[in-house]
Amino acid sequence: MKYINCKGSGPGNARERGMTLIEVLVTTVLISVGLLGVAALQLTSLRANQEAYVSSQASVLAADILDRMRANQQGLRTGQYAVLGAIPGVKGGTGKAGSNGGNDMVAWQDSITALLPGAPAGTVEVDLTGRIVTVTIVWGERANMTSSAAADQAAHFVTFKTRTEI
Repeated sequence: MKYINCKGSGPGNARERGMTLIEVLVTTVLISVGLLGVAALQLTSLRANQEAYVSSQASVLAADILDRMRANQQGLRTGQYAVLGAIPGVKGGTGKAGSNGGNDMVAWQDSITALLPGAPAGTVEVDLTGRIVTVTIVWGERANMTSSAAADQAAHFVTFKTRTEI
């Protein structure tokens, strides 16, 4: 067998023996940092997606009670939907018990509790003319918040408010 000796190659050249351990470690560190960045990006994306989902649920819930009010104009005019209530400083609450509006409010509050995280509450405020309705829904950002912790951490609440004419 005959070897062709080219300059800079061959079994006797000490400069080209493969990667050193330092090069392997640097490559490993760079790949690890890149993978951690991808994982952080994925986590941020999941968190933003969850927040968007909860906000869209609040929008659907607000539309739900407004549709119930449009279907029960008589109950709206007689004040079955607006009473003092659930969110401090905001008019609203559970409605007049036993009435269609009160039953709508109870069902709506149950839906809010089932769909939104962190001690959620919803209120309805009807202006003096009985035509302008403001729906306010408040929930905690963290799903594992208890009611007592939620009261102490008001900064973690998210508020969805919509106002419409019925």
